[in-house]
Amino acid sequence: MHKAPKDIARSLRAFKKAHRLGLLHHVCIVPGRSACEAARAQRGVSYICNGVPKLPLGECTRRQCDCDYAPIGKRS
Repeated sequence: MHKAPKDIARSLRAFKKAHRLGLLHHVCIVPGRSACEAARAQRGVSYICNGVPKLPLGECTRRQCDCDYAPIGKRS
């Protein structure tokens, strides 16, 4: 399902708060089923929580973005 901009903003705020609390290390973008080339190029790339690009990516060519964020837990 396509996420509304307010849902995406809520996710980003939650990631940033978890990062400040030391619960989260990085975030990655998970390309959706019909992801554009820009999203598929994000495989294997992780971002520090305050540097995560907003979805849809600026280079996205799809009418609806079905990509999502995935947290990468704090490393011990």
